[in-house]
Amino acid sequence: MCLIGFLSAPPAAMLSCGQALALPQSGERRGPKEMLGTEKKSKPAEKKKNGAGMSHDKTDDPLVNLGVQDDEDVKMMLQGSTMLKVRSPHWQRRRTLKLLDDGVTVHCESNKSFSKPKTFSVMEVECVREGCQSETLRRLASSLPEEQCLTIVFKGGRKSLDLQCHSREEVQHWARGIRTLQERVNNMSQTEKLDQYPSAASIIPTVQP
Repeated sequence: MCLIGFLSAPPAAMLSCGQALALPQSGERRGPKEMLGTEKKSKPAEKKKNGAGMSHDKTDDPLVNLGVQDDEDVKMMLQGSTMLKVRSPHWQRRRTLKLLDDGVTVHCESNKSFSKPKTFSVMEVECVREGCQSETLRRLASSLPEEQCLTIVFKGGRKSLDLQCHSREEVQHWARGIRTLQERVNNMSQTEKLDQYPSAASIIPTVQP
């Protein structure tokens, strides 16, 4: 077709000489990105499994990552409990134990203003014994209510913590709570543990290849 014929040809003929344009339907509008085909799809929220093995949106809340945000034992530990630390019939001192928001650190505070608060991680605990199960508590069994006694046994050379709680329920809350937290942390991958608790790297067992 000559140039003059091309210019005088009807619109349909002009389109046949090249690639047809995709025109929007009547009443349909397209934005610049749609016309260019460069619109990006939104990225779905990243999900991961918590210590309970349940999928959830990634969060900075350690309790959610462990899957214990609704656990009644953990809730009680977060509120804190005042107990008696027992060493002998004449040495019994008040101690307030409270789980911190990281879900693994327990704050142990004396009622003395000059005494420096101490902490321990649930991952440092070898086991939790309910009742008069330690040597110290067995010697005092006749003067202590056994259902209110609790012993926290630590790994390594740290001395065990012999405690008298206010009730049997308080003993069970702490015993079950510590075991639950240990189980949830152990269910996390090594990378997740070190990412969530970098300061506890020295007490988290290393998985051998």
